[in-house]
Amino acid sequence: MVWKKTKKNLEYAESIIDTVREPLIALDQNLRVVSVSRSFYDVFKVMPEETLGQLIYDLGNKQWNIPKLRELLETILPQKTTFDDYEVEHDFATIGRRIMLLNARQIQRVLGKERIILLAIEDITARREIENGLEKARKELAAIKISEDEAREYSESVINTIREPLIVLDQDLRVVSVSRSFYEVFKVNPEETVGQLIYDLGNKQWNIPKLRELLETILPKRTTFEDYEVEHDFAAIGRRIMLLNARQIKRVWGKDRIILLAIEDITERRETENGLEKAHEELTALAAELKRVARVKSEFLANMSHELRTPLNSIIGFSEVLYDETFGVLNEKQKKYVNNVLTSGKHLLLLINQILDMAKVESGKMNLVLSSFSIKGLLNDISMLVADIVGKKKLEMILEIAEDLPHIVADELKVKEIIYNLLSNAVKFTPEGGKIGMRASTRKADSKIEIKVWDTGVGLAPENMGKIFEGFFRVDTPYSRVTEGTGLGLPLSKKLVELHGGNLSVESEGLNKGTTVLFTLPIVSGKGVRDGKESVGCR
Repeated sequence: MVWKKTKKNLEYAESIIDTVREPLIALDQNLRVVSVSRSFYDVFKVMPEETLGQLIYDLGNKQWNIPKLRELLETILPQKTTFDDYEVEHDFATIGRRIMLLNARQIQRVLGKERIILLAIEDITARREIENGLEKARKELAAIKISEDEAREYSESVINTIREPLIVLDQDLRVVSVSRSFYEVFKVNPEETVGQLIYDLGNKQWNIPKLRELLETILPKRTTFEDYEVEHDFAAIGRRIMLLNARQIKRVWGKDRIILLAIEDITERRETENGLEKAHEELTALAAELKRVARVKSEFLANMSHELRTPLNSIIGFSEVLYDETFGVLNEKQKKYVNNVLTSGKHLLLLINQILDMAKVESGKMNLVLSSFSIKGLLNDISMLVADIVGKKKLEMILEIAEDLPHIVADELKVKEIIYNLLSNAVKFTPEGGKIGMRASTRKADSKIEIKVWDTGVGLAPENMGKIFEGFFRVDTPYSRVTEGTGLGLPLSKKLVELHGGNLSVESEGLNKGTTVLFTLPIVSGKGVRDGKESVGCR
């Protein structure tokens, strides 16, 4: 008879263990592992053969040698047989950083002075990071062969140690017992709970259709059911979304059954998930709208620029004819005015061409006409083009062009435009008597040409470093007020470099300390060249 009672209590304790969802570990008085739940193995990635019988600090290749755990087991627990919500933070080699809440119980065996320590572990890492309830793991605990008194004490200790609400029902669905966390979470008292029909709890707040379906339809056919979701509005605590784990077990004598019901409140987690999903949908819609607006803007600029170039070319052409006095001699005032028209027209055409190029790049319609050419020769040619304005400003130009620069495959006109823009900026923003320079070499490690254009000019203030690649932005300096410019040269150059597969960056130590522009170009851009030239689109 005693054996059967012991077996009944053991089965009761084991069923409780198999129902709870968090890791549980049992230690002997020497702090060696007697038993652990299977969830402990799952969560902490250890095997039974490297766990049972081991000193707890040696588990997982000494990953559990945690100072705060030693303090709990060796200092606190010998003085207090119960300790809850003990926080431990640790970096595990196998599963990374974890923040855990420990509930500990120290119980005496019936015979002798030996003690058993029960340690329940809740991983609250995710809850701390996303400000919601922790998704507690579903746990089942291994059985321990103990006496009847020990089994009863052990089961009661398990119930009082676990952190999630647990309720035990008889075959008539009346409450046999509940964990203390059930009272705390659902704001009820023992006198209005134990012995009551579960549907009558809290003034019939638990008369939930989905709960009836689980207990009366599903569970009689399946003795185990996990992650059963129930949503309900409670008068005392408001709307809650719960995940239920249910176990139906048979008593030793007769056909009576006991139902164990573990409850996890996932309301906050679900609200956060729904909020994140809604925010993601809104961001996706916003991104699509911004992309559409950018495309429309680029198409408008491209069309507008194209339409403006035709009459502007006529204005420039007729101005050149007049300036060359093809149809008759002009007096000094007439020639001056015609020259002003011609200069302004060319400047306006440059602006329109840059706007058109920017629009093409942004809308994905810029095509590179690839060919093989000498980058060394191109650099020397462009330096000669700017030599005149360099001389007029009495600047010193220093060229450091490596002799072994190879031929590259790129769009020659676009590369020429990039370098001319950068050298023109260097001249424009360097006062008389200053220096500008260009250095070019081959990076053999990644098969790229590296070109650096520098000056000793006005430099850039730190607050302007993030704005210089915005279209139409011009640094406000005394030189910018007297020099022409669209503010598109640098951002357009950056986009053309990136279109080739290179990178462009700008450095400056501050105002009046000069500027350095560094960019790279692959020796072979795009698809390469076969039999002459090849057009590569930007998409």
